[in-house]
Amino acid sequence: MIIMAYNIDNIDKRILFELEKNARITDSALAKLVKKSKDAVRYRIKKLEDEKIILGYRTWIDYSKIGYRTSTIYLNLINLPEKRERLIEDLKKDKRVYWLGVAEGVWNIGITYFIKSNHDLFEIKSELLSKYKELIVDSKITSLASVSVHEKTFLSKGNSSLITFTENIDNYELEEIEKKILKELYNNSKINLSELAYKTKSTIDIVRSRMKKLERLGIIIRYTIYINYRKIGYELYKTFIYLSSYTKEELDNLMKYAEKSDKIINVVKQIASWDFEFIIFAKNFEEYTITINDLTKTNPKMFRKFETAIMSEDIIFPCKEVYF
Repeated sequence: MIIMAYNIDNIDKRILFELEKNARITDSALAKLVKKSKDAVRYRIKKLEDEKIILGYRTWIDYSKIGYRTSTIYLNLINLPEKRERLIEDLKKDKRVYWLGVAEGVWNIGITYFIKSNHDLFEIKSELLSKYKELIVDSKITSLASVSVHEKTFLSKGNSSLITFTENIDNYELEEIEKKILKELYNNSKINLSELAYKTKSTIDIVRSRMKKLERLGIIIRYTIYINYRKIGYELYKTFIYLSSYTKEELDNLMKYAEKSDKIINVVKQIASWDFEFIIFAKNFEEYTITINDLTKTNPKMFRKFETAIMSEDIIFPCKEVYF
């Protein structure tokens, strides 16, 4: 399906940039950054919502801090469109799914699950392959080592540093009030404190202090928005990188390069036949190819092979319910 790019100006881009970085930014602070009035900022946000460029407001939760680890199943499918859509809709309703990707290329669907043990993963895999055996041609299972993301500086220039999560497992036990707060923030990262206090049957002071605690513990990673990037002219590519050299210095330099890039947005370390996954935003395949060529030039001997998937959907936390 071809999506016509909606033309947004630099002010809209800066608004999207700031909201994705922190959806809880105040209207006053955002207005000051973009040098417009609060009313003008509110109007632009409403228009971006109406045009389905802003698709929602989400809070990212690091489940590894509350005892979960993550593993990804990549699927290759045969061409059965109705069954494929049914699979995608089922996955979007599954509370165990952390990430869902739909693509064309080296794989068709990628699903990252929250698991407590390898037994959980075995059960999930068996359930998936049994229910959709007529659709799935092949599957690969990987273990997620870490995810690193930084702000999308292709929208608006600014300083950006990688935020890494899902790297270390902790076993913090959420209290009931914290679960209630996270459930509300999960689907509405912009909810104001008074409404949040009302919905959780608490007080503003308690809600505020618990949010700060969850941020400090790294359970709340980011208050962000879900943007339809294709609608503003960007394509999303997932690159699977096979390395031939693994020294600490080379790996550190690769991460530093990704951090400075305005095209490489996410870095995923996997325990798989490949070593890294880069999420790259580009306006077209030519721009994507230039990005890969520039990356290769940094250390040609380090890279053994690249594989590419062109993403049509890339959703962190696709389900509308939290997994606790």
